[in-house]
Amino acid sequence: MISIKNIFITLLAGGIMTNFVHASKENFITHYPQIQSNVEKTRLRLQETDTSLLALPLEEELKLLEALNKTKLGEFLLKNRGLNGEWTAYIIRKNSKGNFENDLEKWMINDAPVVKATRERSKIFQQEIQKQVPKGGIFASIPCGLMDDLLTLNAPNLQLVGIDIDEQSLSLAKQNALHHQKDQVSSFIKKDAWQLNTQNQYSLIASNGLNIYEENDERVIDLYKEFYNSLVPGGILITSFLTPPPWVRANIDDLKKQKAIFGDILQASWQHFRSESQTRQQLEAAGFTILEIIYDTQGLFPTVVAQK
Repeated sequence: MISIKNIFITLLAGGIMTNFVHASKENFITHYPQIQSNVEKTRLRLQETDTSLLALPLEEELKLLEALNKTKLGEFLLKNRGLNGEWTAYIIRKNSKGNFENDLEKWMINDAPVVKATRERSKIFQQEIQKQVPKGGIFASIPCGLMDDLLTLNAPNLQLVGIDIDEQSLSLAKQNALHHQKDQVSSFIKKDAWQLNTQNQYSLIASNGLNIYEENDERVIDLYKEFYNSLVPGGILITSFLTPPPWVRANIDDLKKQKAIFGDILQASWQHFRSESQTRQQLEAAGFTILEIIYDTQGLFPTVVAQK
């Protein structure tokens, strides 16, 4: 049996939030090479694994593997070990009572702790961004993915900027801007988040998920410094962080299943956990003042509102 400690030290779905903008590291989950996933090889690997290391009994994990391979979402995960901007938007937008390809997809959208937290955090982000709309200025999403965080705002004349290193995400964000009839107030830039090289330009920056893919604390501070320099005086950063396990507010059976899928089967990238105190220290080291920290109901992905 897997220990409670190992249950909570869970491999989460890499790239579950958005496409990630990065400098030199190519191991961020949404930028893994597109290596074809071989279901049979995965099955054999699981069969050769010490069962004491698996989150669930082998037979259950093999059934999960087969169920994954019967959905478009699962096929993409098996091939890429994570999500790009398009599939991230899919899990956030998907109606929780909508049509699902099978019961596993329904569970992933409605019950997987990391997806539940991501969907909730997306709503919190939009609420907090909307509060800043009356101040006006230029709002930037870094990395933008499909840029739903800004394009769905009730702000018809606000200038919006999407920054991402991924060409496909930028292309989809442009289409999304047309859909929301905000193409006239939107611009899209291919750029590395660690190399923005802008000064006093944005009144708000929304950055969802980038920091949890960076192991090096100093590089996280460097990222925050780029954001700080790019904001106007008094500008707002809305970001988030991934808390360390155990996540005592999450359902333990769902955590086991999540570990089986994203850890044992997909072997998704490790996330980098940081406590609230660590996050406060890093943002303050970059010059920010913390205005508010808002926790999701499971306590996985708190939202941070900080000011330059």
